[in-house]
Order: sequence, then C-alpha cells, then structure tokens
Amino acid sequence: MRQTRLALALGVVFIASAQAESLPEFVGDTIVVTPTLFAEPAPSTPGNLIVITRQDIERTPATSVPDLLAGTEGTMVTPLYGALGIDSSVSLRGSGSGGTTTSNTLVLLNGQRLNAIDSGSIDWSLIPLSSIERIEIMPGSGTVLYGDRATGGVINIITKKSADTRYVSAGVGSYGLRELSMQTGASAGSTDGSLYFQYGTSDGWRTNSNQERYSLGGRVNFLNETDKRAFVELAAFQENLGQPGGLWSAEYVADPTQSRHPHDSSDRKGFRIRPGFEIDLSPDARLDADLVFSRDERSGYSDPTNPVEQTRDLSRDFVSFSPKLRIKHWLGGLRNQATVGFDYYRGTTDSLTSPTGHQAYTQAATQTSNAVYVQNMTDLSERLALTLGVRSQRLEQSARQSAYTTYYGSPQAALSGQSVDTREAYEAGLSYRADDWKVYGRVGTSYRFPNTDELYGLDPITYDPVFAFGLRPQHGTNYEIGGTQKIGLGSLGFSVYQQDLKDEITSDPNGGNMNIPRTRRLGAELSANLELTDALRGNLGVTLEDAEIRAGVYAGRTVPLVPKVQASAGVSWSRSVAAAYSARLNHVGKRRYGDDYANAAGYLAGYTKLDLMASWRIRDWRFDAKILNATDKKYAAYGGYGFNTTTFAWDTFYYPADRRTFGVSARYDFR
Repeated sequence: MRQTRLALALGVVFIASAQAESLPEFVGDTIVVTPTLFAEPAPSTPGNLIVITRQDIERTPATSVPDLLAGTEGTMVTPLYGALGIDSSVSLRGSGSGGTTTSNTLVLLNGQRLNAIDSGSIDWSLIPLSSIERIEIMPGSGTVLYGDRATGGVINIITKKSADTRYVSAGVGSYGLRELSMQTGASAGSTDGSLYFQYGTSDGWRTNSNQERYSLGGRVNFLNETDKRAFVELAAFQENLGQPGGLWSAEYVADPTQSRHPHDSSDRKGFRIRPGFEIDLSPDARLDADLVFSRDERSGYSDPTNPVEQTRDLSRDFVSFSPKLRIKHWLGGLRNQATVGFDYYRGTTDSLTSPTGHQAYTQAATQTSNAVYVQNMTDLSERLALTLGVRSQRLEQSARQSAYTTYYGSPQAALSGQSVDTREAYEAGLSYRADDWKVYGRVGTSYRFPNTDELYGLDPITYDPVFAFGLRPQHGTNYEIGGTQKIGLGSLGFSVYQQDLKDEITSDPNGGNMNIPRTRRLGAELSANLELTDALRGNLGVTLEDAEIRAGVYAGRTVPLVPKVQASAGVSWSRSVAAAYSARLNHVGKRRYGDDYANAAGYLAGYTKLDLMASWRIRDWRFDAKILNATDKKYAAYGGYGFNTTTFAWDTFYYPADRRTFGVSARYDFR
C-alpha cells in the first residue's frame, strides 16, 4: 500500500508539472515514406499518417517497440509476459482476434515486411529502440502499396541511416532485469557504416517467465552520393524464453504469478540481410530496389503438464525482391506523381513435432507471391489532390504433412494440398489542404490469404494434428473520412471509418481455423497534440470502435478482443535540457474473451496503466529512471475462453501482465 501511494504521488507530481509526451503526432513537414514508398515531406495522400519521432521515443517510458506503440490511438498491444516485449502482438483498428493479429496488421522494417508467412510473432529483437529514427503508422488498409496482411493498416519502423551515433548504455530493474546496448560508426570517403549490439535478460514476474535476448546489427552505405546510393543492412538475434502459459480463472485469482507449465520453453535465433540501392534517373524519376534474405529457427518444449508432452523444431526461410519506380509527370495539363512497383516473395516453413512416446510427424508449407501495383496522385488544383491505386497479387501455396500414428494408435496417411489464388485491391481518395487544416475521404478494398499455420490445427479432444487446406481468402471494403487542424497550441486530428469484411479468417473454438461470412467495424479516432508552453507538452488520443459479426452462426455477436473504448494521454515537462519528466496513461476498455464468438463468457476486464519516467543529462551522460505500471494494477492484457480439462467445464483463462516494475539506466554519448 505504501508503494502504491508513493507511485500515485509521483504520478501527480509528474502530471501536474509535466509536459505531454508528444508521442503520436500527425505529420507536418516531416519527411515520411509509408504513404508513397518514397521519402518526401507531407504527401497529399488521403489519410492521417501518425509519426513517432526520435525525440518522442527518448521522452517516453516505453522499454520496447510494442510498448512504445501502445500510446498510439487505434493501436492495440497485447503483451503475453516479460519486460522485454518479445512475444507481444500489435494490431490496428481491431484487426484480428488473438492469434490472427500478425496476419491483419503489417509491420515493416525500413519498408520491408517482418510478418512471417505463418502465425509467428514479429521478431522485435531485430529492432532496438535506440536504433530507430522514427515510426510511421498508417491506420486503415495499405493493401494497394503493401499487399497481403495490411487489412488493419501498416506500421513502418525506420532505422537510423547515418554513422554518427556512438554510445554505450546499461540498465537494471525489477525482477532481475539487466540490459546493455552500444552503437558505433565510422566513415571513409563515400562509404560509412554503423554497428549496434543489444543484450537484455530478466527473471520475470511470473514463474518460468525468464527471458534472455541478444541482437547484433548494422548498416553500410556505399556510393552515398546525391543521385545514387547503395547500402547493406544486417541483423541477427538469439532469444531464450520461459513460457508459463495462461491461467484458468481460479488459478488467476489465487496467484497470478504461478505457471501452469513450469518447464515450457522456447529458443530462437535468426538473421536478416537486406541489400538495396536508390538511383535518381532524372529530376523526375527515381528507382529503388531491395532484396531481403532472412532465416530463423525455433525450438520449443511442452512439459508433461500439457495435454501432450512434446518438442517442436521449426525453421523459416524468406526471400523478397521489391523494385519500385517513382515518376513525376503531367497528364491533361495536371501535375501527377506515380509509384509503380513489383513485389516478389517466397517463404517456407518446416517443422518436426515429436510427442513423447508417440510417432513424430513433419509439416511443411510454401508461399510464393508475385504482385504488381500502381498508385497515382493528381493535383487537381493547388490544394485538391486525387489518389488512385490498384494492385494485383497472385499467391501459390502448398502444404504437406507426413504420415503418423495418433495418440490412440490409429495410423494416418500422409496428406498434401496446393492452391493458387489471385486477388486485386483498389483505392480512391481525395484530400484538400489549406494552410492550417486538411480534410480527406477515401474508399478502398483489402484482402489477405491464409497463413501457413492456418492450414493446420489440433483436434481439441485428442490433440492430434488436423490438416485443413480449404480456407477462403479474406477480403473487404474500407470507407474513411477525416482531417487535421493546426491550432495555436498544437494540432487536432480525427477520422471516422467503416470496414466491411467477408470470409474473415480467424481461429475456430472447435480446433483449427474458420471463415466468418461477414463482419463490420465502425470506429472513430480523435487526437490532440498540444504545446502548452516551451517546456510543457501534452497529447490525448481516443478510439471508439464497434466490431460486429453480421452473418453466419454467430450473427449479431461482438468480435472477440476488440474494446469499444481505448484512450491514451501523455505529458512531459523539460524546464531545461538537463532534466525532463514524463508520464503516460493508457486505458483499454472491456472486451469479449478470445475465441468466445458466442459471447457466452462475459467480458475480459478493462484496465488503465500509468508509466512514469524522469531523465537527467549531465554533459555527455544521460540517466533515466522509470516506473512501469506505477499503480501496481492487476490485469490481463489477453484472456480467452476454452474447455478446462481439469474441471471438465468451459472456463476463461488469462495471461497476467507484469505488476509494478522499476528501472534505472545510464548512457554515455561519445563525441
């Protein structure tokens, strides 16, 4: 109780004197990439692009990329466990339910997708906070430019390109948290390079929630000249995780720190290489191209407390090639800018599952995608712009499963299947810009194909693998209007949207996955970013959303895990360059439990979380102190509904979030 009062008192002091963290801010003259694929200031595309700048990152108490994104309107972040945020999922505009979030919100690193071809989590370890220059968030469909999996929107993480950052940082915190990071760089003529290293480990708040992470990466810039540039980016990581699993309702109430699976674990490692070039062909034409190679390997162990004790080894390989051309041209006496591109990627997954005392089996899948797209912006007048776009994507998919003997000794033959699907997406929008305000409207279509994990499932009774090659692609239509307004103290923004989906792909409570015939999401997003004084800043974001199943056996029910209300507020105060204080408040409203499409289990409770940070700078040193979940709130960021084999009854289960944690760090910047 004494600690809670202290945290609340600190929060009052921070907020009362504080300055709002200008965390999500609408782009003004900031150079951005996501709306057109090319770097340019304030493009005329219809939509509210949100930019988190480097300065914003340094002012926030966030400790990981998912934690940072949690302060943005329309963004839902679901951490499963651990201070490092390794297994967190991120979704935009209520897209996805539970395990499908990574298939409905596209996460990019420097414009190239991080989403794997299966349901696996994003490898956040590839992206240390210290390496990020800015994050661009484009809510709503980005399917025309980015393709499959952008139903909810696009998050593009842009890392630093220069070699002039050199520092070393170390930190410690609650529950054995220890972190070390460093970065250096050098240049010679037209070539420069940077290198970073990051290490983090934590014993975890829950039993068996220990985490350890290493990551190493860098970038080399060649031919860093005005009209031509070439580069290579490299990154590698290794993670070792305990996985405590969810808790049934009685267990959660009795002791949320316990683990149902005290020896479950996962070990992961991987690398990513991205060479590319940029060439100015003329003052009005530019060609960019990227080639990506990545591989990761995962080994997991499920202990005897699970329905089946087993090990699972998984490897994933991915290659992509994405050339694109920007052309400025005149058509019908009007100024135009066109982006034309081709996207190719091929991904494979191979797994070996070895149940203890039973026959092992293998599963393998491949996705090969080819897509072409074009987006054209026409200046109808000095202030009015028209954007049109189209994409066509062809996806070849194959999967196979080896022969095996079931838990009950029944032999099952090997299975295989393949499919070829072609989908198109379209967009059209108008934007009108004045000196201090902008309004826009747009309509577009989206689609997504089943990921490779959705081709398989587990029988909920026998836990035998189920081969389910037959899901239909998801597709839909999006409508949106919105605008921004600059005011004397800052800016205001709003958007209202409707998303109608057909054959939405989601998990099936009876095992495997399914298509929901029709769903609809209606929502509104409001934001305010204020500079109250030279030292005091603040932001506020509110998202209201109604997500309804419109057809099928669950018609009239609410889509699980989509809160009707989300809100965030931030303040930060820096009387001088030597000291800064900030506070962030995030609220997530109540939601239907995961997999509860019948809405039979009630609601997963909402929560409000307060994070605090103080920062002091002394010459080349910077010292940070953070309190996360300052009020020591007990809550679960994720909860589901399923059959409890212990009580032989349907029950709710929870993934408890970390309680209050403290952390301090020191950083030295080399001149």
